[in-house]
Amino acid sequence: MPATKERAVFDVPLMDATADNIKDYGVLIGAEVHRPGLAIPFYASVEEGQNLEFVYHGRAVVRTARISKRSSELIWFERHLRMTQLFIGLGDQPFVMVLAKPNHEAGRRVPDFADMVAFRLPAGHGVMIHKGTWHDFPMAIDKPVTVFTANSEEVVNALCAVSGPQEIDDGDVFKIDIAAHTGCIPRVPF
Repeated sequence: MPATKERAVFDVPLMDATADNIKDYGVLIGAEVHRPGLAIPFYASVEEGQNLEFVYHGRAVVRTARISKRSSELIWFERHLRMTQLFIGLGDQPFVMVLAKPNHEAGRRVPDFADMVAFRLPAGHGVMIHKGTWHDFPMAIDKPVTVFTANSEEVVNALCAVSGPQEIDDGDVFKIDIAAHTGCIPRVPF
């Protein structure tokens, strides 16, 4: 969708994800063990991390998706209030996650552009987003990347049930056409 006079383009800040700068959106998953120190005494050569606080409603779904480069202009944003969602890039390619902080407790039904960031995640890293974090599906930067994702059957079924790209407000899926609701097109400045 090209920018028009009615729809301004907003360049989403692009930054490298770190545990500190992504913490209001989710938990960085990377080479470091998440909260090390879990006491499982069988292997001295293993540094055990605490359980990730993955939350879902109904049945958990774990799958992969192959993403290729696409337009830098974003159309869809969604959030889930009953689930944290996990995205991990497999292989040797980085990827981008565009996230906006949860704002549902303030009654907001659109993401705040002031809180929107395009996080560049290194190859082999990922993020588990907090409940309510606005997000688009991961974006390839240059070459295709396979993403490991964990979410809920409820969400996957709702996304698969539509006949084509459209807004969804079904169960734990609230997906919107961002430009239609804000008059602005977010764009990742690759």
